[in-house]
This record gives sequence, structure tokens and C-alpha cells, in this order.
Amino acid sequence: MGTLSPMLSVRNMRETIEFYEKALGFKMRMAYPDAGNPQYVDLVKDGMVLMFTPAKSSPLGWLQKPGAGVNLYMMIDGDIDEYYRQLKDRNVPIIADIKDEPYGIRDFTVADNNGYKLTFNQYAKGDGKCQSCGMPMEKPEDFGGGNPANLCCVHCCHPDGRLKNYNEVFYGMVGFMMQSQKMDRTAAEQAVKEHMAKMPAWQGK
Repeated sequence: MGTLSPMLSVRNMRETIEFYEKALGFKMRMAYPDAGNPQYVDLVKDGMVLMFTPAKSSPLGWLQKPGAGVNLYMMIDGDIDEYYRQLKDRNVPIIADIKDEPYGIRDFTVADNNGYKLTFNQYAKGDGKCQSCGMPMEKPEDFGGGNPANLCCVHCCHPDGRLKNYNEVFYGMVGFMMQSQKMDRTAAEQAVKEHMAKMPAWQGK
């Protein structure tokens, strides 16, 4: 399997290195020509590598904002909640608080000193019930995509594990209620609508 190592243009190399090392817990792997006057640096965390170079030496240009429109998704090791608390204690700018996504990921987003967004994430730990319909999930085949880390069940997900849209899940559950509970369509639709409104995956829908 290959790897991807983004190269990011930054305003101030020293400030960037300090932010990533002291605030985010990255380690320097390489600096060129040396750490005292870096024109290129590798910073690593949990096997992931970010490369940095001064903005004035890149096609970006010195006057443009380096981080505009860039969001890096970084799957980390360890306890993501503890890491989140550490960054909050260090006053790292958190622009999206930690949360469980309906597609089985727990994540939060910070902004670095250049304006780049970093979304740190892990597979979420569910309570054993589908967050879309509430079905208990006990065997691997019960989980969306056959992945026990998925927070939603096989019935609410596409074969690749992606959560179906609201209408797909809604009408699937309506058909199930009509068949299993012998309900008419109107009653089934009302019951399913009320039930889904309580499910974490559909709150606010």
C-alpha cells in the first residue's frame, strides 16, 4: 500500500515547527539544510508525515494565504478524547469540537498557525446498536460493510459501509414495519418518522 505525504507552504518555518512539535505533539524527522535554518522539514506523528517549505520558495507566492481551502484528515493512534483534551489545554484553535459521525468516525478539527485545517480522527466506539435505526449489532455481518467499527447496521448502509440517505433508510424501515407489524402505510410512516428523530444519525433531520 502506498503513502501520501503532503507538502505545505508556510509563512514562518520556525513558528510552524514549534506549533506542530509543542502544540500537536509531532516529531521532527528531517530538516534541510539543518534544523537551525530549515528550508524543508519533515514532521511526523503516528506514522503520518507532513512536509513543510517556505511559501516564498513555492509556486503559491508570498502574498497568498497558504492554508486556504486545505483540510487534512489524519487518523491517529491512542485515545482521541485524551488527545483532544491535551490540545484544548494547550489552547490550540479548535474549529470543530469532537463528535461521533454517523459513518463510524469520531473526529475533531483544529487550525494550525498557517490556516491549514487538520481533522484528527479514529473509528468510533458504538454502544452495540445501530445509530440509524437502533438495531442491535452483535456479529460482524450485522455492521455496515461488515466492519465492526461502523456505527450503523448492514440494513442502513450501502455494501461499502457508507450510510444510506434519510429517504432510503426511512422507506426501508416503513416497508419493514408494514410487513412485520402489519401496519398500514400511514401509521408505519408516522411511527418510523418519530423513531428516526430519536436516532443519533438523524438528529436535526
